[in-house]
Amino acid sequence: MKKIFVYGDSNVWGDNTSGSRVAYHLRWVSRLRSMSKSAVLTDSIPGRVAGDYRTDKPEKNGKSFYLESLKRAGDVNLVIIALGTNDLQRKYSRTADKIIDDLVWYRTVTQKSELLYLLPSKFATDDQSGPEFTEESLRMRDYILKRKETLGWNLPLSEVPLSDGLHFSPEGHKIVAQLVFNEIKDRIYYAPQKRSTSYNWQ
Repeated sequence: MKKIFVYGDSNVWGDNTSGSRVAYHLRWVSRLRSMSKSAVLTDSIPGRVAGDYRTDKPEKNGKSFYLESLKRAGDVNLVIIALGTNDLQRKYSRTADKIIDDLVWYRTVTQKSELLYLLPSKFATDDQSGPEFTEESLRMRDYILKRKETLGWNLPLSEVPLSDGLHFSPEGHKIVAQLVFNEIKDRIYYAPQKRSTSYNWQ
């Protein structure tokens, strides 16, 4: 059985600021587990940032806890980094280049596994998503997407159905799971010796 480790924020955790948490079986990581027949381990915290600069809630600094969390996960075939959205908030005064640098760090310290970046989806900039997500936040997101090749293997998300302007709706989780599965299945599961016939699911 293949083993996948997902390190992320509220859209991995299943947050929904307009209601209760998305049901476990409807979250994209749970759906990915079923689709891929893999062990999918997660470490997700709402509000987690890719960087290491939050002094108000240092437990939400992504870099600070990544290596220990990865160590706990053990040997994995694939790491998925699903971070970067929270860094776009106005209150943090981050630049797109700094966010990219923070994201690249995960690739440089992940030595034994494939690594895929799940890049931020488009979000609302009205009262639904809160005052910290602005048009400037969206412009920074677009710049990050333009420089995505800097990161290596990545999967940009476009407009995913949202429940509250920021978090994936149940339908959004379903779509993200399928997108991630489609992205990883050849690279992680395809058996080279059987390329002309079928997939080799383990």
